[in-house]
Amino acid sequence: MPPADDPYALPPLAPARAAAIRRQLGLTTGQVAWAVAAYCGSPVHPDLVHAWEAGTIAPENDHVKALAAALWCSPADLVGEAATLAQCRTVAGLTVNETAAALGITRGQWEQAERRNHWRGTPAQTQALLRTLCPPPPCFVAACGKSAQLRVLLREAVTTWWPPYVGPLTRIVPLDPALLHHALERLHRAYQHWEGATGGPAHQAARAEARAADFLEHIDRHLWQHLREALNPADDPSRPTP
Repeated sequence: MPPADDPYALPPLAPARAAAIRRQLGLTTGQVAWAVAAYCGSPVHPDLVHAWEAGTIAPENDHVKALAAALWCSPADLVGEAATLAQCRTVAGLTVNETAAALGITRGQWEQAERRNHWRGTPAQTQALLRTLCPPPPCFVAACGKSAQLRVLLREAVTTWWPPYVGPLTRIVPLDPALLHHALERLHRAYQHWEGATGGPAHQAARAEARAADFLEHIDRHLWQHLREALNPADDPSRPTP
């Protein structure tokens, strides 16, 4: 199994999604196990497929590809959110050469971007990256080296008055400004709820203060969660099943 920090691996399997697709096809875990074994050329027990769907065992890349073949779908339909540029390319099913050509850069430049998970392209190249690889917002922001800047902006927005921060936020997160406007407003309300509760009885105030501090500490995670819910309201991990 590839190491957890392997940037060239597929994103982790989304167990609920894999199970849902199997059920939609009317297949048993035994039938899927047989198809995966035929694809891989080695035995696969139905209990292993059940463990993948339960999330107790993470399949290797080759098994994810075999599982996708067994379920008549793309590996991208079975995995969670990409966290690196290389994972975005893998999910998109593109080669290094194809990606470099689509972005208008050299193969060496793209290989370096993948190796460092760091993106520094021109505005036109960045737009091509967004169109070609569709990186999830957290992945894109991290690759651009703006995660720390985002956290500072969000903390200032929720602890003061949020509307002036919508513009700066849109320059970091490549999403519809109206969507970011709504997410920032929700974050502000959530933080102000806990901040306002710090003036109550001592035990309640201490709890509210701790919750407010934790909210600020993980403010970017709350943003991503709000955006995922807004973009995919019926999806549990990140994308709807086909």
